[in-house]
Amino acid sequence: MNPMTMKSTVLAIIISGALGFRAETGGLSEETLDCRQNLPLPMIQNLTTSNSFVPNSTNSWWSSSYVHASNNHDYLIVSQCLLMSAGLYRGSILDITDPSFYRQFERFATAPFNDPSQSSGGILNITFEQYGFHTTHDDYPLQELRTWSAVEGVEFDIRFHLSTPVILNGGTGLFQWGSELTHEWSMPAGLTFGSFVVNGSRLTVDPTRSMTWYDRQLMWPSTLAKAANKANWTWFELHLDDNNNNNAPAGRADKLSIWAWDTTDHRRIQFATVRHGPGIHQVLPVTVFAPSRRTWTSSVSKATYPLDWVVTLWDGTTLSISSVRPDQELCDSMGLSPTYEGYIRVNGFDGDGRMIYGYGLVEQVPVGFLPAMTPSSDEG
Repeated sequence: MNPMTMKSTVLAIIISGALGFRAETGGLSEETLDCRQNLPLPMIQNLTTSNSFVPNSTNSWWSSSYVHASNNHDYLIVSQCLLMSAGLYRGSILDITDPSFYRQFERFATAPFNDPSQSSGGILNITFEQYGFHTTHDDYPLQELRTWSAVEGVEFDIRFHLSTPVILNGGTGLFQWGSELTHEWSMPAGLTFGSFVVNGSRLTVDPTRSMTWYDRQLMWPSTLAKAANKANWTWFELHLDDNNNNNAPAGRADKLSIWAWDTTDHRRIQFATVRHGPGIHQVLPVTVFAPSRRTWTSSVSKATYPLDWVVTLWDGTTLSISSVRPDQELCDSMGLSPTYEGYIRVNGFDGDGRMIYGYGLVEQVPVGFLPAMTPSSDEG
């Protein structure tokens, strides 16, 4: 399928879509590669090369798929592949309609089955036992990705188009993350297809009412300045009101990536990158980041996670955020490298006092549980 055929198919599906989770179109990289003045932003990695394995760095490929299934339930499906000195891969399925259903897995491996350094130019091919993260078209590597799991209880096969203008975290995609430099770009609402298994039944994804946020992150030890390492982190992926109610500004479709972490020398760093529209980024300090006293403690990892937050941005936007289910931790049976990847609901007011609603995901790694992010080598 060439890009023009794909765009026609995408438009036909979106036009017929109902309210709910909705994918966006408009292309992935217009704000960085196809500016009218032909002046791309000064990124250290372009979107194509950074999607492939990058040696001598920590590589993370991560997706959260919000899908409406053939049983008329909504689900969140999370998938991540992390290549450090070794490999880590994990996934989860949450029934949003009935949150009593939740399954997850996390596994470690010395290396993928294949050599990821043999792929370049945007091509991605990472395969572990019963798991994979791949591009589907070598000729058009940034057209579609596939992530799949055959792990018992967490079986999914999800394909998503990189059909949405990106979020460049920090404004250009590069920021100091503790003692590391990180390059992070996010594709927040890609058209999504596929199937997955719940209680032994295979369900089909409705692409007119589904979407995927794809996050690509690279990390290197910082040699430019000595900085204290991060001691923990909380990250929010937020999809705010897109004019489904009368209180929203016309055409609003804000996507937010919000980071907060403490350093080992007791400093707090917190900021939000807001994508108001294609190519329009706003980077704002977070003035209030207040977790609630409602928490959940894992019986496996013994980690404790907040479940509610109040977050206020510099422009006056105030958000009340809550996890819909206490237990949304991903970890192995020994409790190693636990990470909370939880579906959240959001409400609040924007800086002009208008009511806003939304949903998304919170990722949490508490103090004492950070993975040892040793960069992966050329051998993967």
